[in-house]
Amino acid sequence: MLCQHCGVEASTKYVAFYQNIGALIMRFTKSIEGNLCKSCIHKQYWSLTGTTAILGWWGMISLVVTPFLLLNNTVRYLFCLTMEPVGPGALAPTLTDAAVQKILPHTEELFNRMGNKEELPQVLTAIAQRAGVTPGQVLLFVRAVIEEQEKGS
Repeated sequence: MLCQHCGVEASTKYVAFYQNIGALIMRFTKSIEGNLCKSCIHKQYWSLTGTTAILGWWGMISLVVTPFLLLNNTVRYLFCLTMEPVGPGALAPTLTDAAVQKILPHTEELFNRMGNKEELPQVLTAIAQRAGVTPGQVLLFVRAVIEEQEKGS
């Protein structure tokens, strides 16, 4: 699947990381949620959790909330350590005209399988193999078709 943060086609996992900065009588929060690749999970965990660990304690509410956020972030991060790493030089896929032409003959099957509630990763992979493109390009094709339909509505 595609990483919802960087767009790279890689193994992803759903995570939700939170940041809290306490400021005596107020708090500043930030979060990131979505299906992220291992590289983005690593970067976001250390950024948000590191900030929370250092600046999360300075307030009455923050003093109580911070340990829970640190625990949440760390548990979610630990569950992601076994993921496959992102390949070296991995780039976000692009939907070229050539890829569209390869996918077009499979459009009816693609949307029928999606309409039958089949697992999206399996549908994307099957269509990509038949069309000779990547699953990420098939996903971009689906998004483009949906956007065009919404514009026409």
